[in-house]
Amino acid sequence: MLASDRLGGPSALTARAVAAGTLLGRVDLLAAGSRSGEKAEAGRRIQGVDAVLLVNHSDAFPPSTENLAWLIQGMAGDYRWILAVHDAFGADLIPRVGGLLEISPVTQVNAILAPDVCTRPVYAGQAVARVILKKFPALLTVRPTAFAPAATIHALAPVLEVSLPAAVVSGRHQGYRSSPNQRPDLSEAAVIVAGGQGLESAHSFAAVEALADQLGGAVGATRGAVDAGLASSDLQIGQTGQIVAPDLYIGLGISGAIQHLAGIKDAGIIVAINHDPNAPLHAVADYSLVADLFDAAPRLGEAILARKKGR
Repeated sequence: MLASDRLGGPSALTARAVAAGTLLGRVDLLAAGSRSGEKAEAGRRIQGVDAVLLVNHSDAFPPSTENLAWLIQGMAGDYRWILAVHDAFGADLIPRVGGLLEISPVTQVNAILAPDVCTRPVYAGQAVARVILKKFPALLTVRPTAFAPAATIHALAPVLEVSLPAAVVSGRHQGYRSSPNQRPDLSEAAVIVAGGQGLESAHSFAAVEALADQLGGAVGATRGAVDAGLASSDLQIGQTGQIVAPDLYIGLGISGAIQHLAGIKDAGIIVAINHDPNAPLHAVADYSLVADLFDAAPRLGEAILARKKGR
């Protein structure tokens, strides 16, 4: 399986994919790309990893997803399953590998029932498809929210170096630049405050950001809010956006379209604030408040903070 990538470095989501991989057998973790040494060091401490395959390359020329696809194609004969996290990195790489091997990937796997049987959500999460794998190596991307992370242990898995042929490496790596946003990443945030079209304007979307900042959480948005220009596309949650699983999800002015609900179904606690009592999000929320969000959101933030200080 492939170690996930977070701004060129190790990603916490890798431990979740390892947990899925152990259900299939031995796990060899491929660490490549920028800061591959850091990924290898983090990966060898994850319980269930039998060995780490460290890709050798110049720091100036780390392999791209295209290069890695060629490398994995050459290694595919030694493995029955090739896994990656279904994040931006894995969802880019695995289809490329599938094209080279002429194998259709099974994406967003949320359960492994047997070494050749898995499940994945379909119809925006309203149904689950049972998939029987018949062609190997099988290519899988796993939904990180569906698997608890494997534990970190003191025993270190061995690191084996793998050479990347210079002939397949192209381009020069210029590094990563983070956005000025200092909030937690959506994929890893414990608290997410999301806004929908009920906010009506980009200026009004500040209510979402204010509550998120009060709670130390991440900001999310529905596709409708993104399409309306209220929020940027990297904040989109749902079937065509990011799949999240925070401990606390607060939806402000969100009706609850099926595509958005598919992205938050694994949240621990769902809170809905919407003046429309018929909004579908109210039906799935653990706590539902029919109220003006511009009045309720600030008061909710103050109440939560007061409770935290009182502990």
